[in-house]
Amino acid sequence: MTKLISRRQALSLFAAGSMLASLAVPARADAAAEDYITKIGKDVLRLANAGSRGKATRNKFAAMLSKYVNLRGITMASLGTYQKQLPPGDKDKLNDLVTTYAAALFAWYVDDFKGKDFVVDRTAQQGKYLLVYSKIVKSGGADEPIVWYLSPQGGGYRIVDLSVLGVRLSSAMRQRFNDELKKSKGDFEPLYAMLREADTW
Repeated sequence: MTKLISRRQALSLFAAGSMLASLAVPARADAAAEDYITKIGKDVLRLANAGSRGKATRNKFAAMLSKYVNLRGITMASLGTYQKQLPPGDKDKLNDLVTTYAAALFAWYVDDFKGKDFVVDRTAQQGKYLLVYSKIVKSGGADEPIVWYLSPQGGGYRIVDLSVLGVRLSSAMRQRFNDELKKSKGDFEPLYAMLREADTW
């Protein structure tokens, strides 16, 4: 089983908020984007506060990720130069494994997402993305910041990246994939095996 510290580093798979704040250009508040993220954030908070763990909770997080986050796009971009070496028939398999792995990380650290409220602080434009800065308000201790990266889609928005527990999804996933594929000289099977470890948590 993966060591606990490596799981937290892998949350890598979920999502570097304070540093990004200094790089973003303030923009007008986007009420539609804030409402969209508020709904998702409160769903996350409700699931975390339910107090359950295990595969049932993992499956609920997986459904949430599949609905709101463009994991397929992030996953493919994270392969970098190795994308050309991905077997053509493995795209769906890799996406499913990443979704399950990421959901398992959320379920493992579900206590970090518990709180008394979820609030959106502000929005800011950064290049082509609209960033929504939010936090889970804790009853005691420091609040948990979450930064959401949104891209317009179909008259609404799609989450294309996020930072949570101090980790940004896209950059951490790219590092994780690169490390595994570099060791295996481009063989994807060891990467698949690493992602399948989520079934044992």
